[in-house]
Amino acid sequence: MTPPPGWLEVRRGQTVSLTVTSDVADELHVHGFDIKQTLRPGKPVNIRFKADMSGVFEVETHGGKLVLIQLAVK
Repeated sequence: MTPPPGWLEVRRGQTVSLTVTSDVADELHVHGFDIKQTLRPGKPVNIRFKADMSGVFEVETHGGKLVLIQLAVK
């Protein structure tokens, strides 16, 4: 996975934009925000949302169980 899993810190109320490109079919999930997006091989997917809850939330793929990032909202 490129870049390796990491930590992203944002302020509560900030808009978050994530772009993910997968090499396999899967589903992307932003825990806590209940955002799901289908991933197709080689097709970039962009997710934008307002970080309106405080806490630490995992962004992961469901099929592969890959944690892409931990999102810390302060």
